[in-house]
Amino acid sequence: MSVALFQSSVIPKQERLSHEEACWISRQVLNDTGTRTVVIDMRNAREITTAAFARLVLLRRRLRAQGRDLHLSNLRGKAASLYQINRLDAVLPLH
Repeated sequence: MSVALFQSSVIPKQERLSHEEACWISRQVLNDTGTRTVVIDMRNAREITTAAFARLVLLRRRLRAQGRDLHLSNLRGKAASLYQINRLDAVLPLH
């Protein structure tokens, strides 16, 4: 038996990802049940709030409970610094 793995990318357009925007992303991702792995591509966002990171960690927990996963990619600027300082690699992996 083979299993098809589906991957979807979400690309925020703002330079700063806020908690409200992370909540919106969370709702969209949870509604898209056909996607196994979601990658949030942060190429446009130089900043992300700690509350937004917290929302993404909670989203990953919910996805993993459903047999799905969440990864981040292209972190840069203050977003990358905050990710490293808070050691989020253990709970929110990079793609």
